[in-house]
Amino acid sequence: MRNKLRLCSVIAMLAIMTFAFAGGAAEKQETKLRFIDVSPSPTRQEYFTNTFEKFKQETGISVVYESVPWDDAANKLTVLGASNQLPDVMTTWAGWLGQFTEAGWVVPLSDYIGSTKDEYASTVTELVWKAEQELYGNIYTIPDGMMVKGVFVRKDWAKEVGLDLDMKKGWTYAEYFDAVYKLTDPSKNRYGTSFRGSRGAFDPLFVYLESLNGGSAYAADGSSLMKNQEAVDAYKKWMGLYLDGCAPKDAINWGFVEMVDNFCGGLTGTLINDSEVTATALANMKDEQWMVMPMPRSDKDGKIYNTVNSPYAYSISSSSKNKDAAWKLIEFLTRPDNNIEYCKLTGLIPIKTAVGDDPFYGPNGPYAAFVQQLNDPAMVVPVAFGPFNYTDMHQGMMHEEMQKYLLGRQDAQTSLFNVVNELEKRMKAYLAENPGSAVEQPKGLL
Repeated sequence: MRNKLRLCSVIAMLAIMTFAFAGGAAEKQETKLRFIDVSPSPTRQEYFTNTFEKFKQETGISVVYESVPWDDAANKLTVLGASNQLPDVMTTWAGWLGQFTEAGWVVPLSDYIGSTKDEYASTVTELVWKAEQELYGNIYTIPDGMMVKGVFVRKDWAKEVGLDLDMKKGWTYAEYFDAVYKLTDPSKNRYGTSFRGSRGAFDPLFVYLESLNGGSAYAADGSSLMKNQEAVDAYKKWMGLYLDGCAPKDAINWGFVEMVDNFCGGLTGTLINDSEVTATALANMKDEQWMVMPMPRSDKDGKIYNTVNSPYAYSISSSSKNKDAAWKLIEFLTRPDNNIEYCKLTGLIPIKTAVGDDPFYGPNGPYAAFVQQLNDPAMVVPVAFGPFNYTDMHQGMMHEEMQKYLLGRQDAQTSLFNVVNELEKRMKAYLAENPGSAVEQPKGLL
């Protein structure tokens, strides 16, 4: 009997030890996340690699960094989404959300955000998230930083030609166009603008056209507001900067990289682009060579129409099997200390209010013109191209129609109307397919 009891005790002990060992092994089993970056660069990769290591030290969760070049990103993510192979966390662009939410590839984040919403800057809660909720019914992204456009200007060239530019005073579109022509001097190999003729070229043009309509692009029924002579004349004026020789001939094929490189390299005198370019200018130009002006005010109503967004934001994919861990990663990346470090490297503006009095983003810092606009009551965020999927247009039709006009293959009205007619078609289809939906309205910051 005693031997039987002893045997039972041994068996029980072994069972307990086995269970404990198995449980301990399970507890120690490493959680590993996949992260994909759609705008890779050596700087970004170094930041993410270092930050992921800190994240692992704090949480025990490993993160594998992956990347895909921007030009291939939309197609790559579409393939991964269709095959249910998206990473746990991915950087996304606002223009993809229509497609991604419709396909169910990204996870709603409202429940994750919860009571922490007050930690975020008003530009995030009142612009980015409000727009996502209106368009897609929930919040699907956490911005990596905020971007607002400005006009980078060769300050030294402007002084030479007698331009009196005052960041705090700002300027109108008429004054901007005048400055571009004055800064153009082919004899000195100087061109007034880094004209964008390739992918993304329609973006600033669209905002300029919207400035004629109070920031709107569509009537209540989805009809385009840009099918009139006023819009055609404005289209011609914008394209005239290229046709009149204020940009090099090969600018018709320029995208983001070429625009920035040629401004920082001393070929062009102005560059309309996002605040992220500030980091590149700081690294490659002398302080006395450049400055940033706010986006021009509308010649019609005096307001500043400017996009405020974070085209690179963090989203959790529906493919993720570790969604809670994925949210922990996003929380870590957007923690004030990590977010400030990231924003200084990438030229963005932090998304949290707890950034202290960091001089980098103060009134005398390199981001002053951008921060100034974010607090300007005259600034209005115009509507986006639409809540529908327009990735294919953005990657092809929009700039291709512009190029047809620039190359003399068709007239200005045809080029413009081909684009806005297609946008109108998709907007009306969206309204018909989504009962109760309405055309987005421009939003003031204050």
